Amino acid sequence: EWTHPPFDAVEADGFIWGRGALDMKNHTIGVLESVETLLEDGYEPERSVYLMFGENEEIVASKNSGAHLMAEELKKRGVRLDSLLDEGGEVIPMKVPGVIDKDIVGVGIAEKGYADYRITVNGKGGHSSAPPVHSSLGKLAKAIEKIEKHQFRAEINPIMNGMFDQLFVNVSYGVRLLTCHKTVMKPLALQVMKHIPEAASFVRSTTAVTMASASPQANVLPKKSTATINFRIMPGMTIADVGEHLKKCVGKDVEVELLGGNEPSNISPTDSRAFKAIESVYAGGKNVVIPYLVMGGTDSRHYQDVCENIYKYSPFRLGLDLVVTMHNVDERIPVETMPDGITFFKRYIKALT
Repeated sequence: EWTHPPFDAVEADGFIWGRGALDMKNHTIGVLESVETLLEDGYEPERSVYLMFGENEEIVASKNSGAHLMAEELKKRGVRLDSLLDEGGEVIPMKVPGVIDKDIVGVGIAEKGYADYRITVNGKGGHSSAPPVHSSLGKLAKAIEKIEKHQFRAEINPIMNGMFDQLFVNVSYGVRLLTCHKTVMKPLALQVMKHIPEAASFVRSTTAVTMASASPQANVLPKKSTATINFRIMPGMTIADVGEHLKKCVGKDVEVELLGGNEPSNISPTDSRAFKAIESVYAGGKNVVIPYLVMGGTDSRHYQDVCENIYKYSPFRLGLDLVVTMHNVDERIPVETMPDGITFFKRYIKALT
């Protein structure tokens, strides 16, 4: 389905096409190119700069994570990082006539946790010609319905509060008159967001039933029916909290088993030297730097024992039409945004070293 072969790195129509062009070969190339350029310019940092590239970040909750091993090595050496920059947000042009015309610089200051749970219903099995009222699969379906019906509570968390505050002061004057009544606007925004899946993920832990299995044959009743549910967990909640919620939903006749996961990350401060360095690059003009919550998982969570100031940001300007191509057909990056990313990394390194 690709316009150009996904692993050929074709440059055409103003883009570089290929799997990873946005996630995260652009980031990797940007870091390496910026460091090589600084070295060519004769720049000598006063502090150490570590370049750390994990090879298996996409394998969520891996016990053999390259990032985990690197973090353990830093800890063993007694290294304490002043700051760490990993993938996360981008520069997103936000243009709504009469409301806002800005470039939103989304800097992740935390990320959701991750958990996979399996639920199991056991039955008698047997021939399908003499079925019970509900097979184990039928009972499993009822359990799934309960799980999807009982979503986690949505709320304006501290990170979303900061996002709203930054957005509200950057909308047009007429809209700002409305948004200044935050006690009214924030609850209203929450109610709207709850009904938009992409927006709801910012204000609640999410539930996604993703896998199921039962009988291997059409004429055999399933002795065991299972489903796997993936949860993305808000900061302030734990994997254990999710397990308790799940058990209450399905009842005592359904087995609940944790397959694996990662707790939500810590929340990094927005008044640190590192965050201010990011802000300084985008000072003035149409840019608005906004702290936000990263929905997916990154390697940065492995470094929490050696660093408090962890930020998730990839400095490339992308329209929403391009963002949705990550992990998708025709993933591509505009050639013109690559120099901006390289310039950012150079300025960020010089500001902090």
